[in-house]
Amino acid sequence: ARSLSAHRTGSVHVIVAVPLFHGHAATFVAICQRLADRGLHISTTVVPPGVGPTADAADLVPLSTDGIIIIGGRTEPAPWVDVVSAAIPTVLVGRIPHGESPMTSVAIDQHEGAVHAVRHLAERGARKIIHVSGPLDWTDAAERHAGYLEACAELGLPTTVLAAGSWDAAAAVPLMGQLPADADAVFAANDQLAIGCLGALHRRGVGVPADVAVVGFDDMAGADALWPPLTTLRQDFTRLGEVAVEALSAKLEGEPSSSTMLRPTLVVREST
Repeated sequence: ARSLSAHRTGSVHVIVAVPLFHGHAATFVAICQRLADRGLHISTTVVPPGVGPTADAADLVPLSTDGIIIIGGRTEPAPWVDVVSAAIPTVLVGRIPHGESPMTSVAIDQHEGAVHAVRHLAERGARKIIHVSGPLDWTDAAERHAGYLEACAELGLPTTVLAAGSWDAAAAVPLMGQLPADADAVFAANDQLAIGCLGALHRRGVGVPADVAVVGFDDMAGADALWPPLTTLRQDFTRLGEVAVEALSAKLEGEPSSSTMLRPTLVVREST
């Protein structure tokens, strides 16, 4: 294999520190494909659930590798992340660290996506927008929650957050029984939660979007085939993986650490 330099091993190690839900899986595949296109060896470590914060960096990284790509997404970095990035050129995918960091990072702007969702609902006439939040120890959920609060404050709208505490559709179903009587829109933290909302609202005889508009986040496969087709924020997970490899290549060539934020795209369908 062709390494990026004569003094390198020609290998890159990918650490998967979060469950490979559909978006993370697409990013992982894109990273591997782009590294293979560059003629690089690829090794992988999957951090088992529950041991992320206490994992030993020596158990996660092979003895010889040119660089590391970490697929993360938790709000608080595990200690081993700092240990790895201080020793080996590292790109963190899914979160932009606060303050100075030796890591290069790439992510999708979840906060901006949430602001777009709320503004879109307001433009459609919504005045009581409910947020069904995901697990707030995930960066994506926390940033979407913060974006919702900011956008509502900017527009002078009241806020109500119903905490699903999960990304699963079933977690949203009982929450629809807690909707305020004057609720006219729901911004769900991901498309799975939006699916749970749509089903529960239908069973309660609530029209979507006639009575309550619904917006999701991700644009998962099949979002356009739901009834009604789901308005959502599209994330380019494949491009995120490609940008991660480009960023690592730049770092290996001596360029300083940087942060790259990709923008999600609002996809308007019949649920709003």
